[in-house]
Amino acid sequence: MSTLQPPPPPPPADSDAPPRWPLWLPVAGLAGGLTFGFLGISVLSGILSAGGVKDVASSPGLTAAGTVIIDVSVVAACLLFAGMVARPRIWHFGLRGAPLKATAVIAGIGVLAFFLFSLVYSALVRPDEPQKVVDDLGADTNTLLLVTGALVVILVAPVCEELFFRAFLYRVLRLRMAVWLAAGLDGLVFGLVHASSTSLTALPILAFLGIVFCYVYERTGTLLATIALHALNNTISYGVATDNGWIASLVVGGAVIGGCVVGITRLPRGVPVPT
Repeated sequence: MSTLQPPPPPPPADSDAPPRWPLWLPVAGLAGGLTFGFLGISVLSGILSAGGVKDVASSPGLTAAGTVIIDVSVVAACLLFAGMVARPRIWHFGLRGAPLKATAVIAGIGVLAFFLFSLVYSALVRPDEPQKVVDDLGADTNTLLLVTGALVVILVAPVCEELFFRAFLYRVLRLRMAVWLAAGLDGLVFGLVHASSTSLTALPILAFLGIVFCYVYERTGTLLATIALHALNNTISYGVATDNGWIASLVVGGAVIGGCVVGITRLPRGVPVPT
């Protein structure tokens, strides 16, 4: 008489297989992060009002703090939900090394493609791109807000947005569909989010930028490459949009890009993005 065989052992906790995150993960992360973020802003606003600060709602300091709170909250929520599927590893989120020369070449191709697309589209459409972010952050009112704005726009935004849009949203889509379809959907969402603070005529440029970031991430396998490109784009935009912001932009942007280069050369290369 045959005996029942025990079930096979579960995969080891340190398995190199990339986790298959569910489709709802980025949606739940975004909803949870926004909920917690706006709650945090409300609490902070109440504290400032109780402290005698006038016009709290339009305060540039609250705008900067609120942006950081929301961005970090969304990423934290996504990490929390991802941890329910598999033990988080930094390479799960694209934070890994890669060949520097090949990464630089692919990033350069992405920059060139975006530059040519922007040049042609701007010549044909002439999109209206009001710089509301600079005004909201009060970057042109004093040096402290100028530097704070540079940190928010060039450091916090690229890191948090790349983690959400590429490490989570694109990865979830890419596990279920072809590269360009996943990149197109990701780029469209990326463009819509950013066009809401500028102008819908800028949507194609912003969506194409999101697609370029997906392409670079897919080809290099490291999110550090797209963080560096995102920081480069925001460095130029912030420097152009502000009255005297080039020094702050170049210092912060150089530090972020330099940190990404160090990470690309020093971090373990880990498991590549599925292709």
